Amino acid sequence: MSNTKHKTKTGMKWWLLLSAAFLVLIAAVVFFVQNRGGSAVQERQVTLTDVGFDTPVTLQATCSEEDFDRYTKIVSDTFLQYDAYFDQYTQHDGVNGVYTLNQQAATNPVKVDDAVLQLLQDSMNYMEKNPKFDITEGKVLSLWHDAREAETPYVPDDKDIQAAKVHTGLEGIEISGNEVSFKDDTVQLDLGAIAKGFTAGVAAEKLHEEGLDNGYINAGGNVVLLGEKPDGKDWVIGIQSPDESGSVVQLVTKDPVTMVTSGDYQRYFEVDGKRYSHIVDPDTGYPVTWMRSVTVIGPADQSEAADANSTTLFLMPVKESMEYAEKNGIEAVWITDKGEDTGVKPTYTTDLYDVYVSDGLKDVIRLSSQG
Repeated sequence: MSNTKHKTKTGMKWWLLLSAAFLVLIAAVVFFVQNRGGSAVQERQVTLTDVGFDTPVTLQATCSEEDFDRYTKIVSDTFLQYDAYFDQYTQHDGVNGVYTLNQQAATNPVKVDDAVLQLLQDSMNYMEKNPKFDITEGKVLSLWHDAREAETPYVPDDKDIQAAKVHTGLEGIEISGNEVSFKDDTVQLDLGAIAKGFTAGVAAEKLHEEGLDNGYINAGGNVVLLGEKPDGKDWVIGIQSPDESGSVVQLVTKDPVTMVTSGDYQRYFEVDGKRYSHIVDPDTGYPVTWMRSVTVIGPADQSEAADANSTTLFLMPVKESMEYAEKNGIEAVWITDKGEDTGVKPTYTTDLYDVYVSDGLKDVIRLSSQG
């Protein structure tokens, strides 16, 4: 009788030991999976300040340290490479990009990389759709760039502006295979209104190919959400106040989206108390003052389109801009100084601003606590 009890107790002990060992093994496997490369899976963020486009680029992701280093390198390499392609002010060794086209394409065809060709063709399509989006006004934009970057900022001479406005537009660009040529030297390209959104989209695509499906890229206001939040909660993204820290309104969504803001507070200078933004109307040759900002929000894989559309919408009066957006299926948020006569009733009003929201966003845009 006592032997039976002893055997039963011994068996139970072995069973408990085996169970405990199994649980330890499972825990070890889980720990290894979450800590491959020696670092835990956790939320990580880095801001890169030396990757071109005259803007910081932030990457956030939930992953191991080893994976995050790999993802960061992808973002850094992509932005550096594409900045070399689209920089109109500096020659980059071994790159036939926008700078080379502006220097040589009027005298002989220039063979360009596939990425340059793709963005050039896409930009020409946007320009055909709305000439306010003008990639051939590079001479005008260079005048304002030099004025803004001078030790003492100044307003360019109107005679120089009027002379620089004379350019042949799309008719002056010829593409044959991968070769681009200009019919005359009045054409000077500037892809600044679309290049950053295009590049952010390329970087996001490369990250997805490497297995990243959470987090975001923020390239100076060009935001691409890479997937839903790992904890299942909503993304809450503020649209910046033009004059203060914090946001005026917030986007609340579970879905990955892209959002791009064009505003007069991003790159500007002041002369005699008047603010001059970096976004110039190709019809007048002068920076526009219709609004403080416009933010275009769309599917996460349409960063390029959001960038181009935000510039286009910024270049029109608010009412015309809203009508164009509705006609073309563009969802956006416009911010003006409070009390501006736009001919449209604002969706929200704060102490400082009036906010206009397209119909498709009214359920996901709310006033922020800072607004």
